[in-house]
Amino acid sequence: MDDEHSLIRAMARRDRAAWGVMYDRHVGDVFGLCHHLLGGDPAAAEEVCQEAWLIAIEGFDRFDGRRGRFRDWLLGIARHRAIRHRRRLAGLAPDDGAGECSGELAPPDRLESLERADAVRAALVSLEGDRRGVLLDKYVHGLSVAEIAAKSGKSDKAVESLLSRARAQLRALLRPYFSNPTEGEHHESNRTRPAR
Repeated sequence: MDDEHSLIRAMARRDRAAWGVMYDRHVGDVFGLCHHLLGGDPAAAEEVCQEAWLIAIEGFDRFDGRRGRFRDWLLGIARHRAIRHRRRLAGLAPDDGAGECSGELAPPDRLESLERADAVRAALVSLEGDRRGVLLDKYVHGLSVAEIAAKSGKSDKAVESLLSRARAQLRALLRPYFSNPTEGEHHESNRTRPAR
């Protein structure tokens, strides 16, 4: 039972063996993402990782294989749970620079900035190795296409093609975070806006 489509069908029937195969296949990625987003706290990462799997099991009927892979859907759940966990902690954290607990929440624009940065990091972690690597080389390390090609042993055209696919996948992963709510996609915080 190695074909992902067969596994997905078996998972929909609540087949424990299929869920076990998927768990073994993706638990490292889910834990790694949680660990990264939660600042390297292994206990919090383990807790959020398990929450993400439970939500995936309970809400599997909402998974639509036509819209993407199971791994990406699962990482999206984990990302949302990690962000919620960090927001809960931010409400209890000491005020920056004060060193004491002020009881005040971090400013909303600071939380939103942290959430956006986390979303970008999580999306990068979700990319396959060669796509993540080429984006980091180009935009973090500032390498040219020719330098990336020389480093990787690929042609310039191959690097440009890989960059194009990586940017498209990154945009797709980040669309829910940076889309215009008036176009039908809503960010979680939009639910609390007052009615007009």
